Order: sequence, then structure tokens, then C-alpha cells
Amino acid sequence: MAHAWTYDTAASFWTRSRQNPEGVWDAWVSAEAYLLDHRPRTPAEAAQILAVLVDQGGDRRSDGRDVEALTRVRRYLSQLARHETEQAPPARAVA
Repeated sequence: MAHAWTYDTAASFWTRSRQNPEGVWDAWVSAEAYLLDHRPRTPAEAAQILAVLVDQGGDRRSDGRDVEALTRVRRYLSQLARHETEQAPPARAVA
């Protein structure tokens, strides 16, 4: 059965099922793939994608989704850091 995931439904299902996915294996794999294909928009989404990657225990996926997901998370974090640096008030000189 195909699932029409949203980020929230995939993340919720994956988190609830991760301790024992055997009974819902196909749906769990589908939710995991959706999360790995998702481009993070918030720190919480980036953290969720990293949780999926860490849960794999360092095993490489044959479909390359893990590498692509890590690239998206790294890009998001770099953009976030750059934005925070640009928004930071200028440093004051200490006399």
C-alpha cells in the first residue's frame, strides 16, 4: 500500500515504529525514505533526518538516500549558520 506522507506524518510514524518496525515494515521503510528525501526547513527537521541516519548505525544505503540526506542537512546547517552570522549585532570594541 502506498502512503501519501507529509513530513509530520512520516516523522511521527517513523518515531513511533522505530523500536519494532517488523509489523509495519513496508510503511516504515516508506516513511524513512520520505524523511531521507526531505529537504529540512527547520532545526527540528534537520535533527529528525539526522536521527534516521544515526539509527541506521553507519550502514550505507544502496539507493544513496543517506548520502543525499546528509548533504541536504549540511547545506541547511551552513545556510542557518551564515544567516545567524549576518543577523548578529556587530562586535563592540573593548576599551
